[in-house]
Amino acid sequence: MKKLLFPLLLVALLGTPSLLSSCSSSNDNDPAPQTPTTGTVTPNGNLTTLKTGTIAPQSGTPTTGMLTIVRDADNREFVQLADNFVSDFHTGTVTIYLAKDATNIGAQRRADATNVKVVALVNKNGRQVFLIDRGGLESFSTVVFYCETASINFGAAPLK
Repeated sequence: MKKLLFPLLLVALLGTPSLLSSCSSSNDNDPAPQTPTTGTVTPNGNLTTLKTGTIAPQSGTPTTGMLTIVRDADNREFVQLADNFVSDFHTGTVTIYLAKDATNIGAQRRADATNVKVVALVNKNGRQVFLIDRGGLESFSTVVFYCETASINFGAAPLK
């Protein structure tokens, strides 16, 4: 019987993620975020600028810079960060979202998952280009830089 008890206890512990996880969300009601892409992509042909934005820091982070929303010759849309883009990557990555407004991404996602659209993960400063998957740009007014680990916005850029 003792030989069976240890394996059963081990299976029970391993099957309980909260016991093994050192980091958990502060709000269990937050719907799972969409999976962002990683790395930059190369647009094809001439680019047309659709919207621009200036990133304002949020939550005490140094996230700043300029960005543009562009369309390439293949009619694909991208978030293009300028050379002056800077953020704090102490958590490893920051997720770029298109959003209805500059409020907390987690709160917007809990209110209605269609309020936000994940674009990509960013983990370095400077010029980068990220594909906006499956269109839908017209319903969003802001680009938000969000830290999933800390559940806070790092910065936001209203689009003009």
